[in-house]
Amino acid sequence: MKVGVVSDVHNNVEALTYALAHLRDADVVLSLGDLVSDYRVDPRVLRLARDAGLVGITGNHEKTILLHPGSRLRHSLTGTDLEYVRALPATRELELDGRRVRLAHGAPWDDPADYRCEYVTERDRHALERAASDDADLVLLGHTHVPMAVHIRSTLVFNPGTCGEARTRYGLLTFGQVDTHAGLASVFVVQPGLEPRLVLRSDF
Repeated sequence: MKVGVVSDVHNNVEALTYALAHLRDADVVLSLGDLVSDYRVDPRVLRLARDAGLVGITGNHEKTILLHPGSRLRHSLTGTDLEYVRALPATRELELDGRRVRLAHGAPWDDPADYRCEYVTERDRHALERAASDDADLVLLGHTHVPMAVHIRSTLVFNPGTCGEARTRYGLLTFGQVDTHAGLASVFVVQPGLEPRLVLRSDF
């Protein structure tokens, strides 16, 4: 089974369009949150997500729109867009091709009633151990905007990076692809006009 993974799009219509075009043969595309930003929502991104049938979760930006008492966007979204965002769960647990997969934006233990999310990074061994403590073959995380693939015992903790707002010195926009049959998780660079470039690959 081929699974596309995008995260932290932050209204970047062009990058998401590129990723979806190169994931067109995927059986499912997962979104790990922050399709939009807490200060601006581009309805085209939500339309793309709906039309592509993305299986998504909320990020801290969607949760801020929904939960923060000072959010003005919540009252300015169309009914359809607000309904779409409200329907997103904080986490998901899936079984894909016999693989147990857990989705979270920041960390699996984040409070769904709090708009803040924790960062799980490659250097934070304690957080990685905690993220992998659940009974899952693959834990998919976003939020850091930095690609990551770390083995913790029998679990791969995988972050596809950001498909919308680069925060590394290399300034790369990225998306992920998981092959559950082959047991491979890969990260590709968004390169408009060119084929995506592989930057990270790990087995699981």
